[in-house]
Amino acid sequence: MKFNRALSFALISNMVWASFSHAISKEMQELVNLETKANAVATRSNQEVMVYHYDIPLSLVQADIAKRSPEKFVNSLIHEEKGVKYLRWIINPEDTKWWQEIAGFLKANGITPVKKVYYKGYMTASRSYIIVDPVSKAEFSFKGSTDKTGGHWRDKHQDWDDGKQIRMMTDFVEDQIAKQPKLYNIVLLDEPLAFGIETRDDKGKVVIDQGMIIRSYDTLTNSGKTYVPGFSIMHEQKGREIAKLNGSSDPAEYWNEHYNKPLARAIAEFFALTGMTYDSPHSQNFLVELDAKMRPTGKIVLRDYGDTYLTQDFFDKVGRTDITKAWEQSNLKKGYASVSVGILHGNEPPTWMSIETYNQWGKDFFAEFEREIKIQTGTALVNKGGVGVSGMYRGKTYNITTEEGKKFIELIAKNQQRDALTRACSRIFSM
Repeated sequence: MKFNRALSFALISNMVWASFSHAISKEMQELVNLETKANAVATRSNQEVMVYHYDIPLSLVQADIAKRSPEKFVNSLIHEEKGVKYLRWIINPEDTKWWQEIAGFLKANGITPVKKVYYKGYMTASRSYIIVDPVSKAEFSFKGSTDKTGGHWRDKHQDWDDGKQIRMMTDFVEDQIAKQPKLYNIVLLDEPLAFGIETRDDKGKVVIDQGMIIRSYDTLTNSGKTYVPGFSIMHEQKGREIAKLNGSSDPAEYWNEHYNKPLARAIAEFFALTGMTYDSPHSQNFLVELDAKMRPTGKIVLRDYGDTYLTQDFFDKVGRTDITKAWEQSNLKKGYASVSVGILHGNEPPTWMSIETYNQWGKDFFAEFEREIKIQTGTALVNKGGVGVSGMYRGKTYNITTEEGKKFIELIAKNQQRDALTRACSRIFSM
């Protein structure tokens, strides 16, 4: 009888995978449900899928692992066999293209590429997958290259340079948090690990360039809270459903108060903390935090720090020109801050959101942003012009070279740009 190796491998893989006791936390399962089912652009599966990986000797890859990285993440991704440390390089389950580069890289290094099964995974609305370790139950988000994903975006190559930038920026944000008062309006999702494969030919030209980025959702797991993606807030049914659950029959009015305005405060606080603003501030990048009773806490969860503009003046003052030199030069803003919002960009508007209401949301966003900047910093940043309109984006630029702007920059050098004692008191009285 002829033995079908491919069939045998598939059967064994399924048996091994099925033998694990998988259990995703209820909070992460709900996030998966919202990402895949309350998405106006593309409905996707919320069921667990088999996730393949390659075991690659750690010595062959580049690793950027923060000291604060949860041990359970490191131990899940890196394991040792016969004295050799291996990285589990995860393959996006939908990818039909980029994994071949990884296989070719292994062959070039004298290693037979064998797809292995260890993790289970869950789709999100984009290319990221929620990954669960079957043994430690560690849960994290993985982002790598794929030629198929959700929404309007298709072929997404994840390169190592981007991975290094994200790690650098995430560490910077963590450093800023350590020097500043507590966060009032934001929850920040950490991306503490990234790995890369980069090879060049004899002329120095890049041949293979692949990155793998790991994001933590430890602020959510077993918290009793719900993180609702911004696009789920703007979903026809889900947005109306949560508003009604909280006693509102007017979802547009409700989410102006509990998504749009809190987002403005979050962006203001993020800017005051880091000198960064989003270059793609659409609802894929933001989540609304709900408590155990499905009530908004007032905090917005921010993710994807790589999609940001940097205000050069801020980074010069904190002595981090290493970051601005490594960043996309077109995303550096000198003498001003570029602030925009595009809650409905890339999404289908619900029937309860008219263009007139959406335009009013834009005005309310910037009024709230300017109010929060005043509370946080004690300075009133001056808008260089009116509200700009580009599709579903609304934007303003704020001058940093005015007297008020200079005061803000001088506070940065002392790590006092957020909530000094007198400003903290003004916050209390403004609530």
